Amino acid sequence: MSGQALFDILSKAKVYDLGQAYWPAMPVHPFDPPFQFFLYRYHEYVRKSFDEMGIEPGFSDAISLLVTSMHAGTHFDLPIHMSQNNKVMGIDVTPYQRDTGFTKLPEPLHSLEKVPPLLLRAVLLDIPAYKGLDILPERYAITPEDLEGAASRQGVLIQEGDCILVRTGYARFFETDRDAYLNKWAGLSDAAAHWIVARKPKLVGTDNLSLGVPAPFASHRIILVEAGIYVMKSLTLETLAADKHYTSTVVVLPLKIKGGEASLVRPIAIA
Repeated sequence: MSGQALFDILSKAKVYDLGQAYWPAMPVHPFDPPFQFFLYRYHEYVRKSFDEMGIEPGFSDAISLLVTSMHAGTHFDLPIHMSQNNKVMGIDVTPYQRDTGFTKLPEPLHSLEKVPPLLLRAVLLDIPAYKGLDILPERYAITPEDLEGAASRQGVLIQEGDCILVRTGYARFFETDRDAYLNKWAGLSDAAAHWIVARKPKLVGTDNLSLGVPAPFASHRIILVEAGIYVMKSLTLETLAADKHYTSTVVVLPLKIKGGEASLVRPIAIA
């Protein structure tokens, strides 16, 4: 297929932005540093300096500075983000840690620079819709039956290597209710995490900050640490769900950070 033919097809599709906005005071995990963003250079001061130095009088610029963990807002996690007894997929990761990141990791482990651009078939499992709700109850633990029921209701079949997107409805609180987003989310039960792993997806995405309920880290251990499956969190899946696009193509481009274990990311779905 030619580039023009592919463009013609894609130009007729709808693109869904699955990423949340970033701003100072945004909700981040209580264990993580706050997201900080500010202007380092202002137009009026740069213009004055340029004028004094004779550099294109009247011209100026503004430059911003960002200080954040890679787990603020919508982000992408590698298996090496977490461990159980210092092991990831059975490998002790402590010898490979440096102040500047992870280095010389043995396969199948890797850091961000080894993650290729991801173009994946995505299956959205709208759990509230399956249960006849707009949003799941506070601290609800999604069951394998919920996942099976949503897939059956939507008429979708998960294939190996897919991206599984799990909607809880809690994305709506990201900008409006910090307490609800950080403390009242619904998520995967341990059994639901095992159900997902059994389908062998390449990537799992959710619209909350922490995958699991009631234990926030158990699902991370099952999906990331034990199975080595990529994870995205703090997505917004509301528009995709409202349009009932239960299958789509997702494009995910993590930053190519050498030694990195996670990245801020702005994923899209094409349907």
